[in-house]
Amino acid sequence: MEQRFPFGVPVASCPPSASSPRGLFVLGAYPSALRVAWEPPRPWKPVKALAVANEPEPFWAGADEGVHIERWKASVGFSPAWGRIGRCGNLNGSSGVWVERQVLAPLGAARGAAWITDCLDTYRGSTGGARRIENTYAPFAVANGLLRATFLPHPSENDIVREALRDHRDRLLAELRTARAEVIVTLGNAALRVFRELVPLATSEDPGSRLRPDPGHYGNARAVRIGNMSAQWIPLAHPAAPLIFQRAHGRWMAARATE
Repeated sequence: MEQRFPFGVPVASCPPSASSPRGLFVLGAYPSALRVAWEPPRPWKPVKALAVANEPEPFWAGADEGVHIERWKASVGFSPAWGRIGRCGNLNGSSGVWVERQVLAPLGAARGAAWITDCLDTYRGSTGGARRIENTYAPFAVANGLLRATFLPHPSENDIVREALRDHRDRLLAELRTARAEVIVTLGNAALRVFRELVPLATSEDPGSRLRPDPGHYGNARAVRIGNMSAQWIPLAHPAAPLIFQRAHGRWMAARATE
């Protein structure tokens, strides 16, 4: 069955942010989405953040949010009878802003100098979002003759690793070869585990299968080989990582600032 967002936009594969060589390669877990605040007519309750379309690019930072929302409304022929649509605070682009400020900036790279991609290339519904679709959008869609919303469920870390290595190995290796990056950053344990299986280490210092927050380990660069190229791999936390990793990341940023 084709996966669809509420109001009908198909869930599509999200391409990487670049198609030609870049100095920095950033690998996340899976794409996010364009979200809106939706106030349907009574008796349905407002939804503070409803995923309605593919995000414009991996780790989108929320640029031109209003433009993207208006384009989405036009693409689905959004009717005033369906309620009102607004912005949903800082949810759109929050992870992208984190990546720009806490990964790209410390590494001295602008967004345009980075190849940004994900282990999986399609959006997956969050648990909370699935609940709101079930109790609000689904009955509203039936009452108004709209298409069903269907997402693949929120994946666990093991799910991401398993699916990425089974279905996306060739794509990811092709991206790495095309990017020819000198520095590769993985965000979170799922991306770390996937990359570790894709690319052989060129050093005996194996980071293991999980991030460690302790000083002297977090953010250490490892040498890797990608075809006939060598690169430095820096495993870092994901934007939504627990506080202990956010603190470790802060120490890593501070150390970068003194180099």
